[in-house]
Amino acid sequence: MKALDALRILAGLMASQRGFVTTAQAERVGVSRQALARLEGSGHIERVMPAVYRSCAAPSTREERVYAAWLILDRTKYAWERTRDENDAVASHATAAWLMGLGELNPEPLTFTSVERKQVRRCGIRTVKSRLQAQDVILVNSIPTTSPERTVLDLLRDGEDESLVANVLRDFASGGTTPISQAFRRRVDGMATRYGHPAGYPLFDAMIMEGARA
Repeated sequence: MKALDALRILAGLMASQRGFVTTAQAERVGVSRQALARLEGSGHIERVMPAVYRSCAAPSTREERVYAAWLILDRTKYAWERTRDENDAVASHATAAWLMGLGELNPEPLTFTSVERKQVRRCGIRTVKSRLQAQDVILVNSIPTTSPERTVLDLLRDGEDESLVANVLRDFASGGTTPISQAFRRRVDGMATRYGHPAGYPLFDAMIMEGARA
């Protein structure tokens, strides 16, 4: 297959995926790995991660490595097939906070939560096995991502540094786009003993104040 023929075949697919395509997706539409290598060699596409390419005509974005990692986790399916799947992998923990611009956490390792643990032989990608409810998932720049509330709770369950989680919580609370529920406050307070505080300690309010002092 000629490089330009392969590019024409891939054009619609890449346009629907922010300019990205996996080798497995390309093979679904009849474009071989060898054809992808020729396209890379001619400067039409570039490798973002092993098995993931981006069109050189597509703009580079802040979150492109997260999007590429998400594609890797179910590399055969197209993105539009996956966004309807309630069992799909979702960006979570520090990666989710970073995507949403909450706090100052490093997104690495790129962390995703799914019902089934994904086997990934890629450096820099971490998967967590857990069930998510519909209200736990939002879309951030086309990437399924845990909600701010779920992200804070995941970070606390993971034992992330209290002051860093406090900054995430404060950024979320100060955003004003979503009211803070009493149920969420109680769930945060319920994590107090994990951080050496006594039972009944008002962790939510303490973290809001801690974030304000930071």
